[in-house]
Amino acid sequence: MNQIDRRAFLSSMGAGGLTLLGLEAAAPSALGAACWPRRPIPRRLRDAIRGPVLTRGSPGFPDAAHIYNQNFDHVLPGFVARPLDTRDVRDAVRWAIAHDVPFRARSGGHSYAGYSVIRNGLVVDLRNLRRVSIDRRAGVVTIGAGAQLIDVYSALARHGVTIPAGSCPSVGIAGLALGGGQGLTGRAFGLTSDSLVEAEIVTADGCVRQVSRRTSPYLLWALKGGGGGNFGVVTRMTFRIHRVPANAAYFNVRWPWSSASEAIDAWQRWAPHTNDGITCIFHLQSNAGTPSVNTSGQYLGPASDLPRLLAPLTAVPGATVVTETHDYFGLQLIWAGCRHIDYTGCHTQGASPGGTIPREPFHAKSDYITRPVSAAGRSTMVGAVESLAQSGGSAALLFDAYGGALNRPAPDATAFAHRDALFCIQYFTNTAAAWLDQTHAALRPYASGQAYQNYIDASLKNWRHAYYGANYPKLVAIRDLVDPEHVFKFPQAIGR
Repeated sequence: MNQIDRRAFLSSMGAGGLTLLGLEAAAPSALGAACWPRRPIPRRLRDAIRGPVLTRGSPGFPDAAHIYNQNFDHVLPGFVARPLDTRDVRDAVRWAIAHDVPFRARSGGHSYAGYSVIRNGLVVDLRNLRRVSIDRRAGVVTIGAGAQLIDVYSALARHGVTIPAGSCPSVGIAGLALGGGQGLTGRAFGLTSDSLVEAEIVTADGCVRQVSRRTSPYLLWALKGGGGGNFGVVTRMTFRIHRVPANAAYFNVRWPWSSASEAIDAWQRWAPHTNDGITCIFHLQSNAGTPSVNTSGQYLGPASDLPRLLAPLTAVPGATVVTETHDYFGLQLIWAGCRHIDYTGCHTQGASPGGTIPREPFHAKSDYITRPVSAAGRSTMVGAVESLAQSGGSAALLFDAYGGALNRPAPDATAFAHRDALFCIQYFTNTAAAWLDQTHAALRPYASGQAYQNYIDASLKNWRHAYYGANYPKLVAIRDLVDPEHVFKFPQAIGR
């Protein structure tokens, strides 16, 4: 593999193009590279790395091969490598490139489109890179790429701090952060990627790079929302930490189905604009033929404030409210679906010792809403769920509230372009894939045309614009610089 050649890059791009994209200072010496002395690459992967290598027939291979979404259980790699550290990751990448073996990196295995597994190739499973190290004086935490969110929350909660992240307990921190990372402290603290200050990454030339605003600001820009798998294998990330109260409030507001359209309207006019300490999710769904409508959320303040704050929602006819106060980590267990499961059990079966959460098959799509949905759009949403309920099906439209800290950065401040949204819609089902596609199509007139890159969608035809908007050309230029031969590839990888 050739080293990055700045002269070749300049000649193909033009110095003016680099200046336009803000990459004029992107010399290889500014990439923060650390290349250990090269040594001969062994023929066998087992001889190339110190961590375990599982192959078909090895004990535990099915659990190692499978990702969370059971729809991809038929996609089996030839090898699953579990590096012990960054050096092992580098050696696994070098081995795959030298032997022309296709490979993918996996932090938690939650790629919606199954891009963290590859048929007959190599999966570089980062689960052993999971250390969480807090520096209270510097106000940062450094986290191994394979750490799962529930473990991150647990470690941080002992210090009274957190980072903004998602609710699914077994999602890996690297995959979440690289695609943005929305969660239930988002309106208070922003995306997961907004708190990212440094990353360690193995690039296609076999080097390990320390990426920060000082060493390579353009690459840090790209890692903050440019999507996992595009620029190399991230092995470690450092984030600003945020203090949280010892206790936080949970709330759930339910309405009768007859008030569904009015509830949507009240929520969309309130949730993106209310107190920044509130982040919430709106649920419009059918569960085995029963339609329901509710919103659940988290408030970084006392539950006694909620009657006043929730007044625009409780004014909708038939509203009922439940509020609870929990210690902060206990609340994260609730969001993880672990209210009645102990911490050890709040992990995926087969992925962690003692894990009790089953894997599941699912289908998903997404949209961003940038202006209030009209009465006709709300009627389309309600009618779609009613039609599914009449057939006994199960699916959901889940609205994640934006606004607050999520929307303060400019769309080009980081690679994450979705800074003008009111909310993000996730279309989600275990079984009703055709319904999902039909509903997504029916809501085209009311959506912005953008989509969330962490809900990556293999069937999305205009994904370059939908995920990255006007930031895509800059992402391509950065990709060409750090991986000119596009060694890191998958069906929706950034590139020309």
